[in-house]
Amino acid sequence: MPICHFVRNSMSRATLPIALVASACGGGAGGGPGIDAATGPLETLHYVGRFDLSDPSAAVFEWSGSAIWTRFSGTTITAELGGSANDFEVEIDGARQPVIMHLGGDHSYVLASGLAAGEHDLKLTRRTEAFFSTSTFQGFTGATLVETPPPARLIEFIGDSITCGYGITGDGPGCHFSHDTEAEADAYGALTAAQLGASHHAICWSGIGVYRNYADGAGMVMPQRYGLITPNEDSRPWSFSATPQVVVMNLGTNDFSPDSNSVPVDPGQNFVDAFTAFVAQVRGRYPSVPFVLTTSPLLGDPQHATHKTYLETVAASDPHTVVLDLAVQDPADGYGCDYHPSPITAQKMADRVKSQLHTLLGW
Repeated sequence: MPICHFVRNSMSRATLPIALVASACGGGAGGGPGIDAATGPLETLHYVGRFDLSDPSAAVFEWSGSAIWTRFSGTTITAELGGSANDFEVEIDGARQPVIMHLGGDHSYVLASGLAAGEHDLKLTRRTEAFFSTSTFQGFTGATLVETPPPARLIEFIGDSITCGYGITGDGPGCHFSHDTEAEADAYGALTAAQLGASHHAICWSGIGVYRNYADGAGMVMPQRYGLITPNEDSRPWSFSATPQVVVMNLGTNDFSPDSNSVPVDPGQNFVDAFTAFVAQVRGRYPSVPFVLTTSPLLGDPQHATHKTYLETVAASDPHTVVLDLAVQDPADGYGCDYHPSPITAQKMADRVKSQLHTLLGW
């Protein structure tokens, strides 16, 4: 896949943080699991997602699931984080560590200590979503970073709260949204990617639609936010420097939501037209990549059936697009907050998407 290369300054590899400047490709490089299996230029840092690297001392990012991958040699490593209040997942050698609850401002966080001597893999991932504003990554300290190649596989997931992992760690359905109950790493997209040994981008925003947002809420719809590095502002366009092998879209739940007066809404042809245009918009960035449009587990019949019919109409406009029917969530599987998918439902979704991608890509 196309990646961005980075230039190190004259500091030795034993001195951290390592200052980086972006090359002319702009944006971030792909990164993620399976880095030993890939080929390509070696880097000490793999930026997974959309990062603004114009300031070499502080990489700026917002989207859920944005991650920094590295391999390091040492027994301790610390991350320098800044920006707004957000939560972060930490994985060391594939094992989850305590969640970092960043309260905002510039702080140092010990991600691991007392490790066995030798090399270790680290993944630092933004757990909370873009509307909590920007985060900055200012480097790792306390260890020597080891160069690794980029990953071979990348999946782009485009969606709403389902993709963001809204409420997935809560004991629903009665609980409501909070930092503590959101975890993109537990949502179906991240689970799918992990099962396939792929890295992934999660372009998601709770309450967002293609034609209309939840209950006709204000704010940009997905076609307007899609092209941005930081979707709270329109001054940071994404360069589309990383090309996925497949794009999965789970959109439409909020288009079918009741209006502000709680009156049921069928978005009808407006939704079909808007989604058809959005598929064309994304296709303009990825000319030959397969797209998968999925139904929503939150929509029961007759909305589920109607949504599927609309998606099939949209898919008919693009020869590289298919529709995947994800079953309506089963109450026996439990709920996250506000009736969002539980971990069981998310895993079932991931299994279905994994099967579809195996058919399309042979993964």
